[in-house]
Amino acid sequence: MEAVGLLKELSAEHKSYETILTDPDVLADYTCEFFGENGPYPVADEAPAQPQMMRTAGQQFQAPTAPQRPEMPVPPQPQATGNPADFWNNFGSLAERDPSNAWRYLNAAQTNPEVFRQKLLVME
Repeated sequence: MEAVGLLKELSAEHKSYETILTDPDVLADYTCEFFGENGPYPVADEAPAQPQMMRTAGQQFQAPTAPQRPEMPVPPQPQATGNPADFWNNFGSLAERDPSNAWRYLNAAQTNPEVFRQKLLVME
């Protein structure tokens, strides 16, 4: 007979969940109680502090200025390498010998972007 009592409890719990989730007034009341003063997760009703940018009527509003970034020189452009075929042949042999460091050969500081424009790159 314990199984019947357990099933009745589960049925009542299911009906209460269904009521909360389908009736917006019940859900609103539950939420207000849950987050209210006596709920498990009370939320303080304090007004947020006014930011320092807010001024009284007599003061002028001054927006904070962002710090200026220093001017940096433009990095030098890579110089043209010889024959693009030689570049890719060298890269292929390096990739076969030391694949973990092959990316360094492709570094933009070491290669000319024109080499990549002339190479047909295919991915399957």
